[in-house]
Amino acid sequence: FDLFFAMAILVNTVFIGVEVQISVDSSQQESLVIQVVRNVFTGLFTLELFLRMCAAGLCGFFCSEEWRWNMLDLFIVLSSWWETAVELLYASSDEGGGGVGLTGLRTLRIVRITRLVKLARVARILRFVMALRTLTQSIIYTLKSLIWALVLMTLIVYVFGILFVQAVDDHRKDPMSAMSQEEKNAADNYFGNLWLSMLSLFMSITGGVSWEQLLVPLHAVSPFWVFVFLFYVSFTIFAVLNVVTGVFCQSAIDSAQSDHDAVLQSILANKQAHIEKIRYLFNEIDAEDVGVITYQMFQDKVTTKEVQTYFESIDLDIWDAWSFFKLLDLDSGGAIEIEEFLMGCLRLRGSARAMDIAKLC
Repeated sequence: FDLFFAMAILVNTVFIGVEVQISVDSSQQESLVIQVVRNVFTGLFTLELFLRMCAAGLCGFFCSEEWRWNMLDLFIVLSSWWETAVELLYASSDEGGGGVGLTGLRTLRIVRITRLVKLARVARILRFVMALRTLTQSIIYTLKSLIWALVLMTLIVYVFGILFVQAVDDHRKDPMSAMSQEEKNAADNYFGNLWLSMLSLFMSITGGVSWEQLLVPLHAVSPFWVFVFLFYVSFTIFAVLNVVTGVFCQSAIDSAQSDHDAVLQSILANKQAHIEKIRYLFNEIDAEDVGVITYQMFQDKVTTKEVQTYFESIDLDIWDAWSFFKLLDLDSGGAIEIEEFLMGCLRLRGSARAMDIAKLC
């Protein structure tokens, strides 16, 4: 069910892009095929919403942990039906020759806005793809850091912007100074006022303008201001932006580690990898393929380099073969079956936990 409607969402997203491209390339009205396909998608997602409401009930639909996603789906479906109603109303008004209080251009704009809302449905797919989920959650988690980073950059650009615009303005007002026409034009374009000065400084560290163009009026004022500008660029790029990048990376790491579903999936994936290694290790020790491991078989194989390497790969340090064999042989039958070997290795790998120590007391 989820896979089918996830594919439907993707197909609908592609269809919206095709629909927009056709409307841009053609000045005529939309074809009947486009309208029919759009209404089919509306009916399909309405059916999905109805089935999920019937399965969960009204209380479960609006009060569950995923109520936000459910409200988003409900809003998108209602906006789709509203779009259909507006188009039908506009079409009927054109056929009847009467007015309904909406011009064709205004109606078209309203319909376009409702279609943009449909694209939000793609966010539902991100929940099922762990890689995309991790990326989007990390981006959302770093928004708080982004706001404070922008505040810090604004303060830095503001301080240096005041310095540069004041220096250029004082030089231009000095009757003893002389500037060429090129230098005057550059001063007007980049340091004509405080806003232009701040914008030019921000563009200089983000690739929006070349350093050479900003240095023209500053070099005409004094070489000292050239060194001040170089200090500004070095300070913001090598210090501020690198620190901001580090904060963003740490925020993204914290977000990934705090995601319960991602952590659970990582634990399950690691456990499955350890299980595969342990099964292979059991087959290596059980060379005769009898389905159990005796102490003699274990003692013969545990000293080999290959078996020791496998034990190390699952965080098991075998320093006493007999003691380790007895820990695995829980039923004291003198032989270890694959389930005993598997559960014993998973239980004994890694460092001792507080629960393990408590069992010994």
